[in-house]
Amino acid sequence: MSKIDTRAVLIDEGLKALLSHGYDGAGIGPILKSAGVPKGSFYHFFESKEEFASAVLANYCTNNQKVRTRLLLENRSKAPLQRLRDYFDYYETVYSSGDPTCGCLLGNLAQSIAAHSEVLQRELNRSFTAWQEDFKAVLREARDAGELPEHLDPDETAAFLIDAYEGALIRMKAEGSIKPLQRFRTMTLDGLLTRTS
Repeated sequence: MSKIDTRAVLIDEGLKALLSHGYDGAGIGPILKSAGVPKGSFYHFFESKEEFASAVLANYCTNNQKVRTRLLLENRSKAPLQRLRDYFDYYETVYSSGDPTCGCLLGNLAQSIAAHSEVLQRELNRSFTAWQEDFKAVLREARDAGELPEHLDPDETAAFLIDAYEGALIRMKAEGSIKPLQRFRTMTLDGLLTRTS
């Protein structure tokens, strides 16, 4: 296995562990065993568990950014709010096909470690901000197209959607069901963001 492959395998196994067990429950030993990597190799790539978790988070967010770009920003043939609906539908399908008790890495780490790690807190803040900026862009388009109810500010609405969605993901983990995501979609896309004339 090349150096690049080893790092990528460690990050993939780290993501599984952090989603399943959280920061405190994700042991480096079991991650190394799953990856088939000796302990010395881990410390060749990462100085600490905190640095490792930061690299896993950065990779996770890069992948999510690709999804957001594809679904929210590239296909301008669809109306802005339809693109937003497509985004949430996509992730509902992702969560329904996996283990709903794993949730979102951003939310998981924000709850478990952000208050104790400046490194992860900065990475989480950067990731949430990038997510919010993409939502803002779509909601501003929706406002300009006359799709967004006039009383809603695109910037504040973008922040609220993420806050509410992360709450739905936490509830999803607790219930082991995607019903909270479906409720989120009904209340926001079919309710809050629907323009009435």
